Amino acid sequence: MKNNEMRIRKLDSSVLVAKEEPFSCEVLSKLLEREGFDVVGRANELDDLIQKIHTKKPKCVIVEANLIGKETNHLLKELSESSSPPKLVLYFNNSNSKELTKALDANFQGYLYSEDRLEELYKCLIYIQTQSKYYSDGFKDLIKKQGLNEIDSDTQQKLKTLTNREKQILYLVTEGLTGYEISDSLCISYRTLANHKQNLIHKLGLSSNRQLLKFGLQIKSHINTL
Repeated sequence: MKNNEMRIRKLDSSVLVAKEEPFSCEVLSKLLEREGFDVVGRANELDDLIQKIHTKKPKCVIVEANLIGKETNHLLKELSESSSPPKLVLYFNNSNSKELTKALDANFQGYLYSEDRLEELYKCLIYIQTQSKYYSDGFKDLIKKQGLNEIDSDTQQKLKTLTNREKQILYLVTEGLTGYEISDSLCISYRTLANHKQNLIHKLGLSSNRQLLKFGLQIKSHINTL
C-alpha cells in the first residue's frame, strides 16, 4: 500500500484508547497521534470508557483486558445500543485458558498480546477497517499453547464423525487464521469454507462460529490433521 493511501486510512480511523494506568494510556495515545491516527479520547475506567464511546463516537476502541475485567457483557450490551458501534481491539495479557476463551467468545475485531510491538497495533487498526478479524502473532502464540490433555467419550465420538478436511479447518481455526487465510491455505473458495464450518458446527453440536474456536482450543491436541 502506498504511503498516501496508508495515511488516509489512518486519518479515517478515529481511536479511543482505554488503559488502566493513566501514564501508559497517555503515552500510547501520543504514539498513535504521531503515527497519524486521530485519537479522540482516553479512558482509565470502564464507566468512563462507555460514556466516551457514546459521546466521542470513535470508529475504533483499544482496550486492555484488565480494564474490562468481568464486565465484558456489560460493555457489549452498551455497544449494541449504539447506532454505530466502534470496532474493539483487545490487549490481552493473560495466559489462562478460561480467560482466553472468554475473550474469544466476546468476538472483538482485533486481538493483541500485551508484549506485541507497536507496529502490530498500527497494522491491526488499519486491517480491521476493511477486514473482519485480526489476530497478532503474539496472540496466535497464546492460542497455540492452549488445549486440554483429556477429552470425554462424547467429544471423542464427535471428532470421529469429522472428515479430514473438516479436521484441517478446525485445526487452522485454532491457529488463529482468518477465514480468508484458511481458504487460501487450503485452496478452496470462501463459500466452500463457510459450508465446511456449518457442517462442523452441526456435527459438534455448537450454535455459532464463535463457539467453534473455543471448542477447537479445548481439544486441539486431539485434532488429527493427517
